[in-house]
Amino acid sequence: MQLLRGYSSIKEGMMKIKTILVPTDFSEHAERSYEQAIEFAKVFGARIDLLHVYDIPDLASTYEIAFPDQTDTGIRKAALRKLESLRERAVGAGVEVATHLAFGAPERVITQHAKDEHVDLIVMGTRGLGAVKQLLLGSVAERTIRAAPCSVLVVQDPERTA
Repeated sequence: MQLLRGYSSIKEGMMKIKTILVPTDFSEHAERSYEQAIEFAKVFGARIDLLHVYDIPDLASTYEIAFPDQTDTGIRKAALRKLESLRERAVGAGVEVATHLAFGAPERVITQHAKDEHVDLIVMGTRGLGAVKQLLLGSVAERTIRAAPCSVLVVQDPERTA
């Protein structure tokens, strides 16, 4: 990847990157950030912590709607299958990967995982919400950047930056 060209020759003077956290929602945006993280991991000899966080929408908790066990089990099974598929791809590229599945508010779980596991770098995608959606919903990436205990690389959608 062009982004990493030359990093191997200057990595000695850079911070040590041993663990890279890659939060994923399984979107195209997360896919791009995962590819970048694999390249970084290969250059720095780092391990990837691949994390998927799922949450009950705010409206469900506001109205105290029950979240059936079958739904939770189905979400977990589907997410674990997707995580395993992503893990296999990185392992095939020679990168060590640990997968994690968690329930909760994504930015809180991401930053807590980064603290607990002494993560050196978070690599994540952004969906590039429009101005109105951004104002109303905020951004997991933005909130993670504000609270993260380490550096965060946000991989933007190339169509958005064009």
